[in-house]
Amino acid sequence: MRTILFTIAPIIFFSSVSCKQDSGSELLWQKNEKSVQFQYDPFYTGEPKLLSDLIHENGQPCLISGEDPGFKIQICIQEEGISEFAKILFAWKEGILVSEFSSVLSDDSEYKLGTYPFSGIKKKLEGSKFALVGDRKFKSLSSSAVTWDREQFNLKNHFRTFSIFFLSNGKFVLVLSPMEEGEVYLGLTFEAPGLEKEIQDSIISKNQVGLETCDSSLPTITEIFGETNTSIGRWIEIYNPNTMPICEEGLELILLGSKVSIPKTTGFLSPYEARVYAEDSASFERISLMGIKWGDLKKVGKIDITRGDRAFEFSLPGTGYLFGETYYSWKGNSFSNCESNLKFCMDPGRNQIAGSKNEFSCDPGDFELEELNPNGLLHKSILREDWKYLDLIYRGQKICDPSSLKINWGKNLFPIRISKKISEGEILSIGNLPFLLGSPSYSLSIFKSVTTNDIVSLSDSNGKEKLLWDGIFRTSKGIPTRLVLQKTNGETVSVCFENGRSFLHSYVNAKLSSDFTQSALDFENPRTSVGRKFCSKKDVTAANIKFSEISWMGSYHGSDPISKDRFLEFTSGSENSPDSAYLEIVQGNGTATSILLPLEKEGLSLLSSGKSICFPKTEFWKDTAFSLPSSGSNTLKVYDPYTGELWDEVTYSSSGPGINDTRNKIRKSAYSKLESGARVWSASQYIGKPYRDPDCSLTDANPGTLE
Repeated sequence: MRTILFTIAPIIFFSSVSCKQDSGSELLWQKNEKSVQFQYDPFYTGEPKLLSDLIHENGQPCLISGEDPGFKIQICIQEEGISEFAKILFAWKEGILVSEFSSVLSDDSEYKLGTYPFSGIKKKLEGSKFALVGDRKFKSLSSSAVTWDREQFNLKNHFRTFSIFFLSNGKFVLVLSPMEEGEVYLGLTFEAPGLEKEIQDSIISKNQVGLETCDSSLPTITEIFGETNTSIGRWIEIYNPNTMPICEEGLELILLGSKVSIPKTTGFLSPYEARVYAEDSASFERISLMGIKWGDLKKVGKIDITRGDRAFEFSLPGTGYLFGETYYSWKGNSFSNCESNLKFCMDPGRNQIAGSKNEFSCDPGDFELEELNPNGLLHKSILREDWKYLDLIYRGQKICDPSSLKINWGKNLFPIRISKKISEGEILSIGNLPFLLGSPSYSLSIFKSVTTNDIVSLSDSNGKEKLLWDGIFRTSKGIPTRLVLQKTNGETVSVCFENGRSFLHSYVNAKLSSDFTQSALDFENPRTSVGRKFCSKKDVTAANIKFSEISWMGSYHGSDPISKDRFLEFTSGSENSPDSAYLEIVQGNGTATSILLPLEKEGLSLLSSGKSICFPKTEFWKDTAFSLPSSGSNTLKVYDPYTGELWDEVTYSSSGPGINDTRNKIRKSAYSKLESGARVWSASQYIGKPYRDPDCSLTDANPGTLE
């Protein structure tokens, strides 16, 4: 019967787990016969328990440390020393230096226990003849000592564990390294005749069995980290998923075509062993891997582990591993899960069977895209093009943790990280949105070079993926050639989603919305609603959108023709104006171009390719590829994008309506007005507004102004 007396906090990248002792595990001791007992069983297939605790074992107090039961040491003491022993063990956990204490082991031999700084523990180890080190910091402590480390023994997990030193005076020193990133060591000095030989004989004999029974199957690559300039260093984790050991001989890593051999250690990987190979600068337990181009871990491609003509393939994320101020490792299908207060989100060297699926993990299938913004937001009259974002809405019925999910938009891949679990109907905002920092449902992602046509998907750590947006904007009239989402003054329009259909974001009345916390931003971006559920399509009836002005030839700036000044103007004959229109430009040869564009909430709507030369103070909805044919007979049609209803149709040619006099450098747009109740088209007469560049006096048009 075993009772744990004191629980030690987990070391970095590790949390304690419980296990049952495998019935096949071999012990080097007979119970109650020795005070100090060592066990090595690299073939144990159960779930190991990593610990350094004071326990009761068969009625006596014992310190047990290591990876129970596969690699551990147990030192039993007499009851009269247990109170002081426990205090010093607690001091070590807390990183406190205390004076050395002496008492006796269960076999009546003396021991000394204390906590020490590194310099103190180093002094105690002077004159060591043999060392079994579980912390690489001790590997080169004594040049004269025979030192065994992870090249001589196997562990399921690749973490620091106990180190034991045999001194020239016949004593042993057990050293437990500092908890987490502390600086205080625990040192236990004792006598145990024959222990050195028992340790060596056990490891040698078990390793020989491993070499004789290992098979030539392939381990898997389970986790990588490739960010530069970190205290962690870059590394690759491989894992044996089998119940049998895997031979090291012949294993190679191939990274983007560059091949390196797996360094030789014991000659085999134990069942369910996780191993970390890293660059020399890595700060944690690892096996050095030379010759690899670590920078390639940030490139698009794959890394393989091979043997002969067989290979296990692992796709690279094709991006960096730093998101905001947090570093994430990559696990093949997803970035590592992360708690909100951690700087490093990763668990290199953790035995894979020790990790259980989080019962609160979110299912990517329970999310829908609610809003997409590929252009950024207007802030203090400047378009912040890096403020692009996605809003997802959660439709699942259970409260869940989205930290195992990643978002993919075009070539951008980011882990989801928020500081809370999410409930049905809540919005999850993803983007570079500094004004949302601190919001519990906001995850930082800096989207670059994305467009509305880029695919958006969400996936989890198990590889399950949901396509949220295929990049195709569908309307009742069909798929438009182009989509207009930006104004020449920087104002942008988001794409909304509801019930499987997409539509342009309508205007938000910030004055009437009580849940707006970023009022200045909201007033500058009235057709976005980041972080809030707003996208709901309302049908517009009695709409009457008409063409009111057509500049199919552009302007003259002095004698220079300005074709980019072509524009279209729309007007609504109803107070209930729709939020968008579907425009068709049909040339005489039948070639058609379609454009989905936003409409103003009130007044006239203007479409052009950008800023006007002759009317520089007038704002247009901007389609950089916009043009109107200036020869032949051409037809313009405007439709309701949701019902397909034709709102208006106009045909023009080089003879009008409108004037393009290239000899006299005169251009006049075509203008629509009512005369005696009938709609007529005529050439424009400039009425003094809007502002027109003085060098454009031979250009007559009135964009945004009724004649």
